[in-house]
Formats: sequence, structure tokens, C-alpha cells
Amino acid sequence: MKLINTWIMGAIATMAMATSAFAAKFEEGFVGLENGQSLHYIAQGKQGKKPLMLFIHGAPERAEVWKDYMEAFSDDYYTVAYTSRGYAPSSIPTEVEAYTVTNLATDALAVANAFGYETFTVVGHDWGGATAWRAAIAFPNNVEKLVVIANPHPLMYARAYHESEEQKALIDAYIPQAREGVAPWTREGTLANNLEHFKHYVYTEKAKSSLDWTTGLLLEDTWLEDNGASIDAIYNHYKALDWPLTTLATCNPAPTFSLTAHQPALVFYGDNDRFGSADAYNLPNNDCTPNAKYVKIHKGDHFIHHTHKHRLIRKMKRFLRNN
Repeated sequence: MKLINTWIMGAIATMAMATSAFAAKFEEGFVGLENGQSLHYIAQGKQGKKPLMLFIHGAPERAEVWKDYMEAFSDDYYTVAYTSRGYAPSSIPTEVEAYTVTNLATDALAVANAFGYETFTVVGHDWGGATAWRAAIAFPNNVEKLVVIANPHPLMYARAYHESEEQKALIDAYIPQAREGVAPWTREGTLANNLEHFKHYVYTEKAKSSLDWTTGLLLEDTWLEDNGASIDAIYNHYKALDWPLTTLATCNPAPTFSLTAHQPALVFYGDNDRFGSADAYNLPNNDCTPNAKYVKIHKGDHFIHHTHKHRLIRKMKRFLRNN
């Protein structure tokens, strides 16, 4: 018993030191937006003295997954990562329509404005990547550069669904089920068996081992908060999609309508992503991303921002320096 108590006390002390070290490096708080959302954030760097780099996580994560990236860039940028709407401890709207990509992109601009910035560089993974694309398209005078991880341009995503058998098979393996509430793509199914769905299906073993334990605990806090309210919100993102996916032959179908992201963009993707095919990044006749550089990560899965973090950071630094 004495040995067990000693181990418990040691674990508590280690957690306390980790929390203290985090607080010493990062500002943490909540930002209230004019649209009523209250979003948790962490920040590092010199606000107002350096340009803003905004980090947006994807499913099923939260702001802290970016902390190593923020440390890598905080000398040259004021780095801010926020926990998106729908993920505790941020606001969790219950309406499906709250999770349209347009609303998510509006949040991104509102966060930048709340910190006193009109222009910014945006980095996004998964749904954060979808948000980054939409922000770049909708707010071309505000988004200066973007880095997108594991999420193709939205039109390329839709085109690939119709043109690539692999893309269609991968998407149909989970999005229709999430939209229709088929277990395990439900709150109850996800929470069952100690979150087995997230731990063993969403994350590969390599991705899980790439997460530090403190971040892993925070992710579980988000998933379990309020009896899993964030789980419903995650699936509401998919329910808010325009479905079935429709497509266009071009990003510029009319003189007054364009889906082109003209900003310099760096796009990372893995060729072993179980949630989308690499085909979506290699379609012909792509007029949607004229200033994008695409980087394939060999044998990379959906969470390459964890498994290949140092490689991504090196390439990001080179890209941002040269553009």
C-alpha cells in the first residue's frame, strides 16, 4: 500500500509540474466572439508586435495539440490556437447548422479580430483544414497564407468522391454513418468501452504514441465533458455537410463566382490516410489552388501533424520564409 501511495503521489507531482511548465510558456483563456461563441485558446509570442499565426485543430482534438508548433514559430509570430466550437471547454451549440464550414470560418476571422489582427496566416488539420480553406476563399484580404494538413481543397475533395473509387469507398465508410447516427458513430457508441472507438479506430497506434500523455488526458477531458456533449458536436459537423457531395468541373464556373484560394498554400497529406484518398490531391485540371505546394508523406496516416511533426515544421519554416 505504501508503494502504491508513493506512486500516486509521484504521478500527481509530475502532473503538477507539467501544468506549471505549460502555464509558464503559454497564455491561456477564453475569447468571447460577437456571434456569441466563447472559445478556449492558448497563445505564445508577442501580441501586436509580430504577425498572427492561427492554428485550428480537427476532429477529435483541441487547441493543445499545436503547442509544439507554436513553440517552433513564436519567435516570428504571435501564435494562437483555439479550441473550436463544439469541443469542450469551448461553447458547444446543439444545433446542426451551427457547424457549417461557413460558420467555422467566420469563427476563425472573429478570433483573429478579437486579438487585434485583420490579417493572419492560418494552419489547419482535418476540419481545421476545411475551415482554413473556407476562410481563404471567403476572406481573401484577411488570410495571407495557409498551411493545410490532411484536407484537400473542398472542390477537389468532392471531385475525388466522384472520380476516385478509393476516395468514395473511404468517405462512404464513415460519413453516411455519422450523418445517420449509426453506431459507433454516435455519442453512446463512441463513449462505450472506455472510448474504444476513438482510441482504436480514429487513431492509429503510431498516432497515439506520438501524442504526449498530458495532451492525451486533455483530449479525454474534452470527449467526456458533460457526458460526451462534444461527441454529438463532432458528428454534427458531418450532419451539416452539403450531402450528397456535388461537384463542379472548375473552381471558376462564372465571372462572379470563384472557389479558388489564391494565397500561397502548403498542403500536407499522407498516402495511407484512412479518411480520404491521396487521389484528391492529384486530380488533373485543378484551378483551385494555383499557388499551392503539395507534400506527400509516404506511409503517412491522417494524423501526420503528430507522427511527422518535425518534418512538417521544417517544411513550414521554409515555406513561410520564401512566400
